[in-house]
Amino acid sequence: MQPLAYLAVRALLGWLQLVERTERAFLHNQLVLVAAGAVHSWAVVYSLFVAVHTRAMRFEGYHEGYVEHLPWSVGWTETLAVASLWIWVLAGFTTAAVRILDEDADGLPVGLDDVKGNPITKIIRSPVFHSALGHAHSISCAGLFISILLLCATMAFMKGGITACEVCLAIVANAFALPHAVLAIRRLSEDADRALRQALGEQTAESAAAEAAALGPQLCIIFALADAPGHAYLWQNLIYILASFAFVAAVASCARSPPKADGVALPPEAPETFVGLALDAAAGVAIVLSYPHLNTWFLWACAVGLIGAAAALHLPDVRAFYIDWLEPLLIVRSDNHRRLPGQQRQKLRRSFWMFAIVAASTAMWDILLHPAPEILNTDQILKSLHQASHYWDKVHDLFPEFLMLRWQAENGREAHQLKALAADAVGVDPNVLEVQTTLDLHRLVVFKYIGAEAASDSKDKSAQRAKVHLEWQATMSNPADQLADVVDRHFPSALNVTTCSEVLSNQTAAGEKQLALIAPERKEEARSAFVAACDWYKSRNIHAAGSASKEATEEKEEHQERKGF
Repeated sequence: MQPLAYLAVRALLGWLQLVERTERAFLHNQLVLVAAGAVHSWAVVYSLFVAVHTRAMRFEGYHEGYVEHLPWSVGWTETLAVASLWIWVLAGFTTAAVRILDEDADGLPVGLDDVKGNPITKIIRSPVFHSALGHAHSISCAGLFISILLLCATMAFMKGGITACEVCLAIVANAFALPHAVLAIRRLSEDADRALRQALGEQTAESAAAEAAALGPQLCIIFALADAPGHAYLWQNLIYILASFAFVAAVASCARSPPKADGVALPPEAPETFVGLALDAAAGVAIVLSYPHLNTWFLWACAVGLIGAAAALHLPDVRAFYIDWLEPLLIVRSDNHRRLPGQQRQKLRRSFWMFAIVAASTAMWDILLHPAPEILNTDQILKSLHQASHYWDKVHDLFPEFLMLRWQAENGREAHQLKALAADAVGVDPNVLEVQTTLDLHRLVVFKYIGAEAASDSKDKSAQRAKVHLEWQATMSNPADQLADVVDRHFPSALNVTTCSEVLSNQTAAGEKQLALIAPERKEEARSAFVAACDWYKSRNIHAAGSASKEATEEKEEHQERKGF
């Protein structure tokens, strides 16, 4: 829920700025950029964690055991990111408390006691304490920047080929993090501040960080979720790459030609605000679609509350309440003549806005029409489908999921022996595994789990099937005992609509993702086996669909005959 809360706050503040754009604007200075940059960096770190875990699931299997195959750096980076975020939270709340104390003390002293004060108050109001709070924000931002670098490096060296979306995510994440890291370093040391100002220019880092924070975090979240299945088309990859390079160009143009000076409060352009709100919404919807367990009544209630809060901002009294709390940040806006000219910069920024909208729309299309296997196989989806239609069992019969095993050439076994090994591996009776077909030419056997048929409730059936299939995927990712000597562990272990989608649509590139771990000298042989299995699956589904259609016709005719009597 944390990324959704972040996006909700962004959207609400963006809408407040749009409503108040003629009177007020958020302050633009180094301290604000560093403090806000920490929470923006956390959103980028979240997107990188999603990409790393998705890569691990894509190549190790969609089961709980995939976590064991994550690189050691992931756990260390998670600890660093959480610690940095907590530093930011504590520093932020302490800063708010100091502001409240300063407001309460406004108009003092009025007596001798007010002049004396107490030790705690003196510490809180001391310049050293205020400087420590500023350094805390810088440390949290620097820690999250290091987390971004570590996760990008981890993603580059992980098992399996990197996708275009992951490349785009790394590009945007690094382009976002670099100016924020420069600001954090400048805040920690006066000498470093002076040296970096002389080397880069007075407003280079501030302008680049502001531009990167405007749309960068949302774009990172979208890229992390856009290609979870790992099979984006060429035109999709082209759009994502253009959007990422347009982002870099926009940030670089703002660094080279700052749009406003330090300490100026000017609202963003209206088109930029609407693009930001659109990306906030797209990122939020992408998270909910990718993780169905978040789609609850509480989420819908929060969404309604957010819309209500945004609508209430049109009331002057409500706006006054928000402005009172945001007074040090949301101040009286500067005049328009304080905007700095830059025709080329504005062209690059507007081009990026266009590419960002196109990329977000493409990602939403991909997520809606091509959900990842881990999403298709979740019990939440099965439950939702069951609630939507009581014909779920018939749908499952038409599009079932099978267990698949390919044995090694030197360790062949009979089908019944392989079935016994498979049943023992997942802890079920051999009688509940049914051999569907054996492709001896390709050393391949396909099983079906029928143990759930005895359950009367469709939900129980779905839960039993999911448990066995997840256990099988976990077993095949790291087989043990006799099974380890027999099976080809790098060959896909599941046969379903998702795994065969590439074969049915693009025969020449069939199984490129599923067979990524197969050695090059054995890949063509494995591809032939994979295509043969999917051809059998397609033929089986066509036959099943025909049988179901015939059965439905017979039931309809029988019903009409009874009605005639």
